[in-house]
Amino acid sequence: MPHPSANIGEPFISFSQVGSTNDEAREAIQKGLATHGMTFFSSNQVAGRGQRGKTWLSEPGASVALTALIKPDFLTVLQQFELNKAMALAVWDTVADLTGKEDLRIKWPNDLYWKDKKLGGILIESVLTSSGQWSWALVGIGLNCNQRSFDRSLLNPVSLAQISDIAHDPNLVARRLCVSLQLRLEQLRSKNTAQIEAQYEQLLYKKDQVAHFRTGNRQFSAVVKGVSRTGELRLEGESTAYATGSIEWLLHGQ
Repeated sequence: MPHPSANIGEPFISFSQVGSTNDEAREAIQKGLATHGMTFFSSNQVAGRGQRGKTWLSEPGASVALTALIKPDFLTVLQQFELNKAMALAVWDTVADLTGKEDLRIKWPNDLYWKDKKLGGILIESVLTSSGQWSWALVGIGLNCNQRSFDRSLLNPVSLAQISDIAHDPNLVARRLCVSLQLRLEQLRSKNTAQIEAQYEQLLYKKDQVAHFRTGNRQFSAVVKGVSRTGELRLEGESTAYATGSIEWLLHGQ
Protein backbone atom coordinates (compact mmCIF):
# COMPACT_ATOMS: atom_id res chain seq x y z
CA MET A 1 0.00 0.00 0.00
CA PRO A 2 1.24 3.57 -0.59
CA HIS A 3 3.08 5.43 2.12
CA PRO A 4 0.69 7.95 3.78
CA SER A 5 1.69 11.43 2.64
CA ALA A 6 0.52 13.36 5.72
CA ASN A 7 2.47 13.64 8.95
CA ILE A 8 0.86 13.22 12.34
CA GLY A 9 -0.72 16.53 13.24
CA GLU A 10 -1.85 17.29 9.66
CA PRO A 11 -4.51 18.48 10.09
CA PHE A 12 -4.44 19.52 13.75
CA ILE A 13 -8.02 19.99 14.96
CA SER A 14 -8.36 21.86 18.25
CA PHE A 15 -11.40 22.06 20.56
CA SER A 16 -11.91 24.50 23.44
CA GLN A 17 -13.81 21.68 25.13
CA VAL A 18 -14.47 18.10 24.08
CA GLY A 19 -16.05 14.99 25.51
CA SER A 20 -13.34 12.66 24.26
CA THR A 21 -10.79 13.21 21.50
CA ASN A 22 -10.90 9.46 20.80
CA ASP A 23 -14.66 9.76 20.21
CA GLU A 24 -14.08 12.64 17.77
CA ALA A 25 -11.54 10.54 15.89
CA ARG A 26 -13.87 7.55 15.78
CA GLU A 27 -16.69 9.76 14.45
CA ALA A 28 -14.42 11.03 11.67
CA ILE A 29 -13.78 7.41 10.67
CA GLN A 30 -17.48 6.55 10.72
CA LYS A 31 -18.31 9.57 8.53
CA GLY A 32 -15.59 8.72 6.03
CA LEU A 33 -13.68 11.94 6.81
CA ALA A 34 -10.62 10.36 8.45
CA THR A 35 -7.16 10.75 6.96
CA HIS A 36 -3.84 9.40 8.16
CA GLY A 37 -2.21 11.91 10.51
CA MET A 38 -5.45 13.71 11.43
CA THR A 39 -5.12 14.76 15.07
CA PHE A 40 -7.71 15.97 17.57
CA PHE A 41 -6.66 18.07 20.58
CA SER A 42 -8.19 19.77 23.58
CA SER A 43 -6.89 21.08 26.89
CA ASN A 44 -10.38 20.57 28.34
CA GLN A 45 -11.55 16.99 27.89
CA VAL A 46 -14.54 16.18 30.06
CA ALA A 47 -15.18 12.50 29.32
CA GLY A 48 -11.78 10.97 28.68
CA ARG A 49 -11.14 7.25 29.14
CA GLY A 50 -8.13 5.36 30.39
CA GLN A 51 -7.16 1.75 30.75
CA ARG A 52 -9.53 -0.65 32.56
CA GLY A 53 -12.46 1.73 31.98
CA LYS A 54 -11.07 4.45 34.24
CA THR A 55 -11.89 8.11 33.69
CA TRP A 56 -9.23 10.71 32.93
CA LEU A 57 -9.84 13.66 35.29
CA SER A 58 -8.23 17.10 34.91
CA GLU A 59 -8.79 20.82 35.39
CA PRO A 60 -9.96 22.77 32.32
CA GLY A 61 -6.99 24.09 30.36
CA ALA A 62 -4.43 22.24 32.49
CA SER A 63 -3.79 19.10 30.44
CA VAL A 64 -3.29 17.61 27.00
CA ALA A 65 -5.90 15.33 25.48
CA LEU A 66 -4.82 14.27 22.02
CA THR A 67 -5.82 11.56 19.57
CA ALA A 68 -3.89 10.86 16.38
CA LEU A 69 -5.31 8.74 13.58
CA ILE A 70 -2.80 6.30 12.12
CA LYS A 71 -3.24 4.07 9.09
CA PRO A 72 -1.22 1.00 10.17
CA ASP A 73 -0.92 -0.41 6.66
CA PHE A 74 2.57 -1.78 7.31
CA LEU A 75 1.59 -3.78 10.40
CA THR A 76 -0.60 -6.78 11.07
CA VAL A 77 -3.14 -7.08 13.87
CA LEU A 78 -0.67 -9.34 15.71
CA GLN A 79 1.82 -6.43 15.80
CA GLN A 80 -0.42 -4.04 17.70
CA PHE A 81 1.88 -3.89 20.72
CA GLU A 82 4.80 -2.86 18.51
CA LEU A 83 2.85 0.31 17.72
CA ASN A 84 2.02 0.64 21.42
CA LYS A 85 5.71 0.57 22.34
CA ALA A 86 6.66 3.11 19.67
CA MET A 87 3.93 5.53 20.70
CA ALA A 88 4.77 5.18 24.41
CA LEU A 89 8.39 6.01 23.57
CA ALA A 90 7.22 9.06 21.62
CA VAL A 91 5.43 10.40 24.69
CA TRP A 92 8.53 9.68 26.76
CA ASP A 93 10.67 11.54 24.19
CA THR A 94 8.51 14.64 24.42
CA VAL A 95 8.33 14.77 28.20
CA ALA A 96 12.03 14.03 28.64
CA ASP A 97 12.78 16.91 26.30
CA LEU A 98 10.46 19.26 28.21
CA THR A 99 11.60 18.34 31.72
CA GLY A 100 15.19 17.20 31.36
CA LYS A 101 14.54 14.62 34.06
CA GLU A 102 15.94 11.12 34.22
CA ASP A 103 13.24 9.60 36.44
CA LEU A 104 10.70 9.10 33.63
CA ARG A 105 9.61 5.52 33.04
CA ILE A 106 7.02 3.68 30.95
CA LYS A 107 4.71 1.65 33.16
CA TRP A 108 3.33 -1.38 31.37
CA PRO A 109 1.30 -1.35 29.32
CA ASN A 110 1.31 2.36 28.47
CA ASP A 111 1.41 4.84 31.35
CA LEU A 112 4.13 7.44 31.78
CA TYR A 113 5.52 7.64 35.30
CA TRP A 114 7.83 10.08 37.04
CA LYS A 115 9.30 8.30 40.03
CA ASP A 116 6.20 6.54 41.43
CA LYS A 117 3.67 9.07 40.15
CA LYS A 118 1.50 8.98 37.04
CA LEU A 119 2.12 11.79 34.58
CA GLY A 120 0.09 10.53 31.65
CA GLY A 121 -1.36 7.61 29.79
CA ILE A 122 -1.97 6.23 26.32
CA LEU A 123 -5.02 4.39 25.04
CA ILE A 124 -4.75 2.89 21.56
CA GLU A 125 -8.03 1.73 20.07
CA SER A 126 -8.04 -0.37 16.92
CA VAL A 127 -10.61 -0.40 14.13
CA LEU A 128 -10.73 -3.62 12.11
CA THR A 129 -12.38 -4.38 8.81
CA SER A 130 -15.03 -7.09 8.52
CA SER A 131 -12.30 -9.42 7.26
CA GLY A 132 -10.13 -8.75 10.32
CA GLN A 133 -7.64 -6.35 8.71
CA TRP A 134 -6.26 -3.54 10.89
CA SER A 135 -7.85 -0.46 9.37
CA TRP A 136 -7.14 2.35 11.85
CA ALA A 137 -5.27 2.95 15.10
CA LEU A 138 -6.58 5.72 17.35
CA VAL A 139 -3.64 6.81 19.49
CA GLY A 140 -5.14 8.63 22.48
CA ILE A 141 -2.82 10.46 24.87
CA GLY A 142 -3.63 12.17 28.16
CA LEU A 143 -0.93 14.23 29.85
CA ASN A 144 -1.06 16.33 33.02
CA CYS A 145 0.47 19.72 32.21
CA ASN A 146 -0.18 22.45 34.77
CA GLN A 147 -2.42 20.96 37.43
CA ARG A 148 -1.01 21.18 40.96
CA SER A 149 -3.93 19.81 42.97
CA PHE A 150 -5.81 16.68 41.97
CA ASP A 151 -9.02 14.85 42.75
CA ARG A 152 -8.54 12.68 45.83
CA SER A 153 -9.74 9.63 43.91
CA LEU A 154 -6.47 9.75 41.94
CA LEU A 155 -3.88 7.87 43.96
CA ASN A 156 -0.57 9.12 42.59
CA PRO A 157 -0.82 11.90 39.97
CA VAL A 158 1.85 14.42 38.99
CA SER A 159 2.07 17.12 36.31
CA LEU A 160 4.75 18.61 34.07
CA ALA A 161 4.53 21.84 36.07
CA GLN A 162 5.24 19.99 39.30
CA ILE A 163 8.25 18.24 37.79
CA SER A 164 9.80 21.23 36.02
CA ASP A 165 8.35 24.00 38.22
CA ILE A 166 7.23 25.96 35.16
CA ALA A 167 3.91 26.19 33.31
CA HIS A 168 3.57 24.57 29.89
CA ASP A 169 1.26 25.59 27.04
CA PRO A 170 -0.88 22.48 26.38
CA ASN A 171 -1.23 23.38 22.69
CA LEU A 172 2.53 23.58 22.23
CA VAL A 173 3.04 20.34 24.16
CA ALA A 174 0.48 18.64 21.91
CA ARG A 175 2.25 19.84 18.76
CA ARG A 176 5.59 18.60 20.08
CA LEU A 177 3.92 15.27 20.77
CA CYS A 178 2.88 15.11 17.12
CA VAL A 179 6.50 15.54 16.02
CA SER A 180 7.66 12.79 18.39
CA LEU A 181 4.87 10.46 17.30
CA GLN A 182 5.82 10.98 13.66
CA LEU A 183 9.49 10.25 14.30
CA ARG A 184 8.74 7.06 16.22
CA LEU A 185 6.24 5.97 13.57
CA GLU A 186 8.90 6.40 10.90
CA GLN A 187 11.31 4.36 13.02
CA LEU A 188 8.72 1.60 13.30
CA ARG A 189 7.93 1.78 9.58
CA SER A 190 11.64 1.32 8.80
CA LYS A 191 11.40 -2.03 10.64
CA ASN A 192 13.79 -0.85 13.36
CA THR A 193 11.82 -2.82 15.93
CA ALA A 194 14.88 -4.14 17.78
CA GLN A 195 15.88 -0.64 18.89
CA ILE A 196 12.30 0.23 19.88
CA GLU A 197 12.02 -2.97 21.90
CA ALA A 198 15.36 -2.38 23.62
CA GLN A 199 14.51 1.21 24.54
CA TYR A 200 11.07 0.23 25.83
CA GLU A 201 12.61 -2.46 28.03
CA GLN A 202 15.30 -0.07 29.25
CA LEU A 203 12.66 2.46 30.31
CA LEU A 204 10.24 -0.09 31.78
CA TYR A 205 8.91 0.93 35.19
CA LYS A 206 10.13 -1.36 38.01
CA LYS A 207 12.31 -3.41 35.64
CA ASP A 208 14.23 -5.95 37.74
CA GLN A 209 12.53 -4.62 40.88
CA VAL A 210 9.78 -5.99 43.12
CA ALA A 211 6.29 -4.67 42.34
CA HIS A 212 2.86 -5.46 43.75
CA PHE A 213 -0.08 -6.86 41.78
CA ARG A 214 -3.63 -8.17 41.93
CA THR A 215 -5.18 -10.73 39.62
CA GLY A 216 -8.65 -11.94 40.48
CA ASN A 217 -8.71 -12.42 44.26
CA ARG A 218 -4.97 -12.94 44.46
CA GLN A 219 -2.54 -10.25 45.61
CA PHE A 220 1.17 -10.92 45.23
CA SER A 221 4.59 -9.40 44.74
CA ALA A 222 7.05 -10.28 42.00
CA VAL A 223 10.10 -8.94 40.17
CA VAL A 224 9.29 -7.34 36.80
CA LYS A 225 11.37 -9.08 34.14
CA GLY A 226 10.08 -7.51 30.94
CA VAL A 227 7.38 -7.56 28.28
CA SER A 228 6.87 -10.17 25.57
CA ARG A 229 6.83 -9.21 21.89
CA THR A 230 3.05 -9.46 21.89
CA GLY A 231 2.68 -7.27 24.97
CA GLU A 232 2.34 -9.61 27.97
CA LEU A 233 4.03 -8.67 31.23
CA ARG A 234 6.66 -11.18 32.37
CA LEU A 235 7.15 -11.61 36.12
CA GLU A 236 9.80 -13.68 37.86
CA GLY A 237 8.42 -16.87 39.36
CA GLU A 238 5.14 -16.72 37.42
CA SER A 239 4.51 -19.60 35.02
CA THR A 240 2.65 -17.47 32.50
CA ALA A 241 2.92 -13.89 31.26
CA TYR A 242 0.01 -11.53 31.86
CA ALA A 243 -2.03 -9.92 29.08
CA THR A 244 -3.28 -6.34 29.29
CA GLY A 245 -6.32 -6.17 31.55
CA SER A 246 -5.62 -9.47 33.32
CA ILE A 247 -3.53 -7.99 36.11
CA GLU A 248 -3.57 -4.75 38.10
CA TRP A 249 -0.64 -2.88 39.58
CA LEU A 250 -0.94 -2.03 43.28
CA LEU A 251 0.75 0.81 45.08
CA HIS A 252 2.85 -0.35 48.00
CA GLY A 253 0.54 -0.83 50.96
CA GLN A 254 -2.61 -0.50 48.81
